[in-house]
Amino acid sequence: MASVTRPPSGRLKRRAEIEAAVLAATERLLADGVGFTELGVLRIVAEAGVARSSFYMCFPDKVTVLVRLVGNMKDELFGIATSWQPTGPDGGLDGLARVFAEQLAYYRLQAPVLTAIAEVSAYDPTLRETTNRALDRITQHIADVLTDEQRAGRTPADIDPAVAGRVLAWGCEQVVARQISLGDPDDDTAVAWEMARSQWYGTYRRPTEDR
Repeated sequence: MASVTRPPSGRLKRRAEIEAAVLAATERLLADGVGFTELGVLRIVAEAGVARSSFYMCFPDKVTVLVRLVGNMKDELFGIATSWQPTGPDGGLDGLARVFAEQLAYYRLQAPVLTAIAEVSAYDPTLRETTNRALDRITQHIADVLTDEQRAGRTPADIDPAVAGRVLAWGCEQVVARQISLGDPDDDTAVAWEMARSQWYGTYRRPTEDR
């Protein structure tokens, strides 16, 4: 028997609407320059146009709202990263530079959320764990790509994919964070290309004589 896809119940739909309104309201308030520590639930629900009881029906506290925002942001960035492959359409060095440029542009849009992450991660282990899991996810993806490239004979066999995955993922995270917080936006394209060249020639297509 064919499965039947049923529309969500009115209750589930309403919950989804409340969650979306709260997340959007929190993003707007952060973009307006409100520090997350000073941002209270009452202000969030007022901005979202929902009742306080509705907020607590969906989120146990405001940090959980930030955790959700971070999860959504990291999912978007993961999608950008995994759109690139070393070979094939939009691959190679040019494609890798495009990916880094897209990530930098997205991070620019999410700068207020990044500020909140830095603010809250210092004291909240749940948020730290969320960001660490996201970094582990992209680290593993890079390691898997390198393993496939080694099997195809395009990446030197003496590279340890797990170690290289950590170096590339951690290094990219640090460079992007510094560029967004301290760098000139006009330099984003040049930074994207420098990151791409460093990874492409330093790891994906490292000359074998450099072993």
